[in-house]
Amino acid sequence: MSKNDIPPHRPASALLPGARTIPHTHRKVGHLSRRLAQVYLGLIEEVLRDYQLDPAFYSVLAELAESPGLDQKRLGDALGIDRTTIGEIVECLESDGLVERRVSPGDRRARELRLTEKGEALRSQIRPAMLAAQERLVSPLDPAERPIFVDMLYRVVSANLTHEVASGWRRRRRPRP
Repeated sequence: MSKNDIPPHRPASALLPGARTIPHTHRKVGHLSRRLAQVYLGLIEEVLRDYQLDPAFYSVLAELAESPGLDQKRLGDALGIDRTTIGEIVECLESDGLVERRVSPGDRRARELRLTEKGEALRSQIRPAMLAAQERLVSPLDPAERPIFVDMLYRVVSANLTHEVASGWRRRRRPRP
């Protein structure tokens, strides 16, 4: 076993009925982290499908609910979304009446972003299902393991943010060889 292999804890089949197993040779940080992101995205897309809302758009609503008054740059930085993409997302949400820009009292050149009543109502309506999706993701873990798992994810991600590639809601086109 190499240092990048994750030792087996319990087989997936022992955790959930009907769970598919991942080959032992794929028990590596890179493979599992990519698959975790894919699984989570699948769970939240199920929630957001009925609202015809992209996960990145919901992230903006959630972040502005937690931190009203952010400017576009700080919002993009907080979510790991590049400047152009966050601008497009905010523009779409503003045109849908979910977000509004206000002149900053401290700097009249700056614009603060806030949820509208409609935006807050939508976020509040979706939030319980999003929390349930997060619970589904960690359901194979014992309840005592869940905060440990989140803490570990937080530490790994926080320590490596200098390597983050800011992204948006669109898939990037791959260059042709």
